[in-house]
Amino acid sequence: MSEGNCSHCGQTFPVRSLFDLNGATFCESCVKVASKEARERRLPSLYMPLISKSICARCNTYIGSASDAMQVANLRFCAACGPLIKDWDYPQWLKLSLAALLLLLVVALAHGRKYFHAGREMYVGEHLAAEGQYSKALPHLQETLRIAPRSDKAVLLAAKSALLSGDFDSADKALQGHDSGHFENGDEPEFKEVKSLWQRAEGALIKAEQASKLADQQGKEIEAARLMHEAATAYPEMPDLAFIAEAYDEGVVFARKDYDAFVTIAEKQWKERPLANTAAGLASALACKFAITGDSSYRQRSEEMLQTARQLAKDNPEAMKGLDEFAERNRYRLDSRKIIDKREYDRLFRSGKNPSK
Repeated sequence: MSEGNCSHCGQTFPVRSLFDLNGATFCESCVKVASKEARERRLPSLYMPLISKSICARCNTYIGSASDAMQVANLRFCAACGPLIKDWDYPQWLKLSLAALLLLLVVALAHGRKYFHAGREMYVGEHLAAEGQYSKALPHLQETLRIAPRSDKAVLLAAKSALLSGDFDSADKALQGHDSGHFENGDEPEFKEVKSLWQRAEGALIKAEQASKLADQQGKEIEAARLMHEAATAYPEMPDLAFIAEAYDEGVVFARKDYDAFVTIAEKQWKERPLANTAAGLASALACKFAITGDSSYRQRSEEMLQTARQLAKDNPEAMKGLDEFAERNRYRLDSRKIIDKREYDRLFRSGKNPSK
């Protein structure tokens, strides 16, 4: 059988130039059209040379359409070769080698499981960081560092995410865990970016520390507030700095005896963060307003806010100790309608020089 007919166009062609598609015979031109139509109808669209179905794939014997031929995948075998292929017995050494390879694969997968986990966490963290979701990215990157603490990429990305989330301590921990912050290549763009972020954040925190020291000194309220605002502006990723700067503004307006502004700031701080210290701050501002106006509503609210502060601090002994000290001064302000600061109160009543008072 040297020739055959195309089932589509009906023309006769040499067997070697015909193709089989889903059991039908096609010429080279027609099989491409038929394959496309089969694909569009979601039918098998792969075709093969008809000659490959006409001879045994093992011994090259012509089998044509013999009924005893055996089909194995895309190959056909004659009646003699078919059973040999079907029942092929692989050598014992090959079977043992395959078993050994499978065992090694299992051991490798078990040993490398944590690294697969680290890789996945790194992928998720990197993806979130690329989207600017640094606070969400940080836990994934920290998990990566738990397994691979010496990964330059993971360390720098974790430090960047921490710094841009306002978490300076986590950034410091990530960098210090990498040879105490030493990197071989300081010219890498990623390293330079983190270095710049670090210097900006560190400079802001240094100013914040200076402001904190000034806040404890009499007459330094304005300078302390100015430095804290500069720190907040330099490192806006840490919102606590802006909040503390606003709290320092309370000291400025108190020193200026602008008690309306004192109440406004204290109200805002309490609304933003309803904590024991912000409740006490509002109680103090309201006591000042009562002292200068005599309006009992301010006194009532001041006493209520002090009680709220106590409720919020009841599980914190250190905070309760501070509130006890403040409550004594606030009571003096309400009863005497005199506005003095803590230093003056301590001088008058706690220095030991005025036992009669």
